[in-house]
Formats: sequence, structure tokens, C-alpha cells
Amino acid sequence: MDAEAIARDLRREFVETSSSFSWNDYVTVVLMESGHVSSASVQSLESGTLWAGSPGFQLSYREVKAIQEAFNEDSPLRLQGLLVCGRPFTVTRISGLRLLVGRDAKTGAGAIVYLCRRCLLTAVYEEGNHPGTCYNLVTQLGDYLLNSGF
Repeated sequence: MDAEAIARDLRREFVETSSSFSWNDYVTVVLMESGHVSSASVQSLESGTLWAGSPGFQLSYREVKAIQEAFNEDSPLRLQGLLVCGRPFTVTRISGLRLLVGRDAKTGAGAIVYLCRRCLLTAVYEEGNHPGTCYNLVTQLGDYLLNSGF
């Protein structure tokens, strides 16, 4: 088993066994320490309040609402692009009612957004990071939060 698979298993075990979690642990341990996520946040869908996030990484209330609305009607977001902390991304994929993927063609960076019941999980990776790994991490954590009622 390679180092990345071991780290992934440790993060999965942390998420599945943590009974007294902190939102910062989810962002830090599960996402940031993976080395495949540059910035991440978990924010309230209702108010846009930051529950946890990387330093200086917080979507505006308007950005949170635009993303939330895109899952009902994606055409405006596809035409105007996805804004994450003021940074534009071209929407490349909307999967079902939960997952959104954006890419910055100039830099090779990308954004993965997971819509839970009560919160929005957002992660950005920079050029040089593997997009698939960031996607998998966000999906695993998003599924866990969704199944936990968030």
C-alpha cells in the first residue's frame, strides 16, 4: 500500500470514528493535511456563516447562495462561472444534486463543491495537485456529513 492510500485510510478512520469532532478537524485533518487541497471551508447554507476554513478562505453569502441555487437551475452558473472567494472558475461538471466542479483554465487550479443539507463544503486545489484526489476527498467527507445529518 502506498503512502497516499495509507493517509487516505487514516483520514477515513478519523472521520468514521470521531465522536467529538470539530469542524476545523474536518478541514485540517481530512482535507488540508492530504496535500491535495490548497484551501477549504465548511459554511452554513442558511446564513453563510463559516463553520471552519483555511485561513482567509471564506465564501461570501452571495457566493454560497449562488452555488446553492445552481443545483436547482444551473444555467446562470454555467454561463457566468463559479465564484469561490472572488476567484472565477468555469463549471465543468454538476453531478446530481450535490456536487459541482469548476476549473481555472489559466492556472490549472480547480474547485470542488459539495452541497449538504445544512452546509456547503468547498475545496480548491492548485496546479500540480491531482484533481481526482481532491474530488475523492471532498466526496467522501461530503457523503459523511450528509449521512450525519448535515
